[in-house]
Amino acid sequence: MDKVDKILGDEEFRRISLMIKEKEYDRIYCRHSLGHALSVARIALIMCLENKYDIDRELIYGAALLHDIGRYSVYEEEGMSHHAAGAIIAREILTRAGYNENDIALICDAIEKHKNFSGDETSLAGILFKADKLSRNCFMCEAKPTCYWPESIKNGTITY
Repeated sequence: MDKVDKILGDEEFRRISLMIKEKEYDRIYCRHSLGHALSVARIALIMCLENKYDIDRELIYGAALLHDIGRYSVYEEEGMSHHAAGAIIAREILTRAGYNENDIALICDAIEKHKNFSGDETSLAGILFKADKLSRNCFMCEAKPTCYWPESIKNGTITY
């Protein structure tokens, strides 16, 4: 997965990921770490394999690795949602990683929609949305009573 390795080695990806990690060090709610991104990628891949969805592995991993990269905007007071900011920064990183324009558009669309999604659940955006929620351990979270997520999207069990 050459393109995925290029994302992981991208200086901007690494710089922003480290900044998010430092800002969320003592956060009681869900963190947006590399571990979370990899969980999302692996869950999404399992979902695609089990359901025979024809979505390329590098698309899945590219979207998952970058889906929360826009969290920097929350800490930089950019005034933009992390979904919108993430799609902007992801486009630059994906271009440097060698993704084509069509793949970049699919990934950026999935990033923009990963918080609130309605549509084709078999699309990259639908898979990313579901995998992101399933990656969270809401059923064991100490912050669950004060979490702002609606109960309808809190993960209540281990599925993958």
